[in-house]
Amino acid sequence: MLLKARRHELVLITGVHGFLGQHTVRLFLDESNYELVLTGREQTTLFADIKEEPRVHAYYPMDITDRASVREVVQSVKPDVIVNCAAYVKVDNAERDRETTWKTNVSAVEHLAESARKVDARIVQISSDYVFDGTRAPYSESDAAHPLNYYGRTKLASENVLRTSGIEHTIIRTCLLYGAAEHANVNFALAVVEALQAEKTIELPTDLYSSPTLVDDVALAIVRATERHKTGLYHIGGPEMLSRFQFAGRIAKAFRLNASLITPVLSEDMPKPEVRAERPMRSGFVCLKAQTDLSLRISNVDEGLQVMSRGMHDLENPVEQYIYE
Repeated sequence: MLLKARRHELVLITGVHGFLGQHTVRLFLDESNYELVLTGREQTTLFADIKEEPRVHAYYPMDITDRASVREVVQSVKPDVIVNCAAYVKVDNAERDRETTWKTNVSAVEHLAESARKVDARIVQISSDYVFDGTRAPYSESDAAHPLNYYGRTKLASENVLRTSGIEHTIIRTCLLYGAAEHANVNFALAVVEALQAEKTIELPTDLYSSPTLVDDVALAIVRATERHKTGLYHIGGPEMLSRFQFAGRIAKAFRLNASLITPVLSEDMPKPEVRAERPMRSGFVCLKAQTDLSLRISNVDEGLQVMSRGMHDLENPVEQYIYE
């Protein structure tokens, strides 16, 4: 497919059908003048209205774990910026499927960095609070990483790929993303809503704390970091640190669902999957740098759940029921 003539800088976004990817595409269209090339694993785009967007040049199927696939698309498109929203994010599954996790979270970033270097593109990479062990939360960008699980190790490795690549890059770490999406991917808040709407009882830990972060805020941070040519590391996390049990209670209240269906338990008493990854017990971020550099106001939980509620009518697919992530 031939690309249109450019009027503005061109951004290539990977993983556009994922939870963060969907919101990032929409925020680039709503909040910037960038022109876009979209990529994903699917052969055709799931965005029904994408052909109507004049600033979307094309959609390309691209396997980020395949060096040749990445090279072919990037060299054809020659983007100014690559935003990598693609990742393997199933934390427990990562423990047993380490090869897939490494290929998706680390090797893919190596492929993107190699191709970016050849076309002089910069990269925006998404990372995770799971690079920390949870002993000193909330964490600032200067705190030393110490991941507890394999997923966290791959996210830290992907950061190090960029730090040693010599190319211009931005790393944005996120924490417990939640929100609505057009094509529903599993996230904690959506899964809680789905379970409570079905009047199912759920058990959630009272001792596992993190900072719920509205996905729209992270997408906006990506856009602003790109617009302002900000490089380096940024933390984007919600301002409240809640246990999974507390967060579920706030979700129930916001959606007028039955909170009595939520049972408090300790993490060690949770129903165990075949393999359970160790998680940081307290995880959250100091976000002053992002708030200052990106003029970012990060939503509190009640504000974020209101945004999520307004977007729920767009959901089409059922949500997976495993909600411990």
